[in-house]
Amino acid sequence: MSPKPLTRNLALQHVVYKNRWRDVFDGTVPEGWQPTKSVSIVIPSYNSATLPFTLASIAAQDYPEDLLEVIVVDDGSEPPVELGEYAHPNTRVMRIRYEDGEGWGRANGTYRAIEASTGDIIYWVDSDMVLFRDNVRQHAKYAHFIPEAATIGHKGFIEAWPDFTPEKVYEGVKSGDVENWFDLSTLHKHWSLAVFDETDDLNDSAGRNYSTHMGACATVTREVYNRSGKTDFTLHLGEDTHIAYEIWQAGGVFIPVNEAKTFHLGPATIVTQGEAVAHHNNTYFAQRMPIPRYRRSSTQRQWTVPYVTAVVETGFDTAKYARACVDGILNSTESDVKVLLVGPWSQLTDQRRSVLRDPNNELYLVQEWYRNEGRVELVEEAPQNVAPSPYRIDVPVTTLFAPHTLDHIMRYVYEETVGVAKFFPQVGHDDDKVITVLHTPALGRALPYVSEIVTLDEALDAVWDINWLSSMDLGLADLAKSGLPARISGRDAELVALETELAAARKQIRMLENLKQPAGLRYQAKYLLGRSTMVLERAGRFARKSFRGVVDRLRGSDRGR
Repeated sequence: MSPKPLTRNLALQHVVYKNRWRDVFDGTVPEGWQPTKSVSIVIPSYNSATLPFTLASIAAQDYPEDLLEVIVVDDGSEPPVELGEYAHPNTRVMRIRYEDGEGWGRANGTYRAIEASTGDIIYWVDSDMVLFRDNVRQHAKYAHFIPEAATIGHKGFIEAWPDFTPEKVYEGVKSGDVENWFDLSTLHKHWSLAVFDETDDLNDSAGRNYSTHMGACATVTREVYNRSGKTDFTLHLGEDTHIAYEIWQAGGVFIPVNEAKTFHLGPATIVTQGEAVAHHNNTYFAQRMPIPRYRRSSTQRQWTVPYVTAVVETGFDTAKYARACVDGILNSTESDVKVLLVGPWSQLTDQRRSVLRDPNNELYLVQEWYRNEGRVELVEEAPQNVAPSPYRIDVPVTTLFAPHTLDHIMRYVYEETVGVAKFFPQVGHDDDKVITVLHTPALGRALPYVSEIVTLDEALDAVWDINWLSSMDLGLADLAKSGLPARISGRDAELVALETELAAARKQIRMLENLKQPAGLRYQAKYLLGRSTMVLERAGRFARKSFRGVVDRLRGSDRGR
């Protein structure tokens, strides 16, 4: 458990460190507190028989009427959704017309409804939920004290509700009797509850358990939603997990609200169709969400959202180093990386010039070198934020990575949930050779606090942390001092030497085996066979040390990432 560091800037005393929400607000409101923030409830619906019950429970909420709006997204239901007697006065229906090119699916409708809503807090509610009377209030109170709050309610799954009517649900919620209809402690326990138990209600999770943020009854402040990547309306399953990931990258704080109770009318989808859902979703999740790491079960390939975005800045005077620097990054054993190569590319023209005498020709060569490289993007300016990529690493253009460098760096920052890591130069190197790794959720949380009296580094240190580390064991080379290499390989030189030695030993064995061997030759063959085995073992030990992540994944022990 990471303790919250002390901060000298009083303006940062009440920010949440990582996901340690309890340190700021434990859910206990001051005496006489009343909510002031507005809430927009969004309910996606398609041919839902239980929607009237959900609407009735919302109509009976104790949240101030003028602070609540409800948008029912009718995704092409037949017959169309009509509001009955028991609905909140501020309820309206948004009909999605697929035939008019407005798309289809829960994500599409949710996105459209959120864009049309006005609340300070956005609340996703499924059309098969019955909310207890103080549900909205319990969710919303956290946003009043934690601007980045993203809350998750408590669900009790019930199998049958034969005598439910909108009127009965309304009266039961309003009176509080709904709590006695079923014993929540005896109902099916969602898998997320085990995660909450293991992480002190996500207090110790650093946001990694974002997938517990379920769209069935979950909120986020509009402030965080607007600076996130928002809802991916191309998804047709798992969109709630994806928006939770986007919320995490934008600096959201995930908070389970056990007091915000609901009944879920019917079993969880994961219970009835768990394997099919996981098989479908994992493909889409792997493209969009690099964390957790186990989803990307294939290496040496390109993904829509890279695990690491490397930023390298070059110019006319440093272009001669750019290719070696970038190629070193691309040849890393951690291959889930994209490079943003920052340079004055707009100044390169197709006008007549003396190519070989042009002092700026090297930058043209860099441009040509990466013309068809999908993992390199030539940009004029470095972006402030690389979201939804969870990590950014800034690499000085004169730095050459060894094949294992990036993997070693990322294993440290990932396993330690580091916010910012600065690897200071080796002895004799200049201060401008610092390698910096920045965790995107830390930046997303810190940026809103930057002001005339709060620097970015102060904010980053308060919401996550800043670590200064040695680069002695990273295998770095300074291109300005060591010169340019003749070739850059993705394989470590020591491992290549071991493989070469092993191949030579095996060749000698094969030659001896082709002879009618006298005893002495047979003895030599056995000696060489034993020697090759030792070399193979040495190579294996080296590979496990240098490429631990790859080996672990192949052996199926990488589940923790």
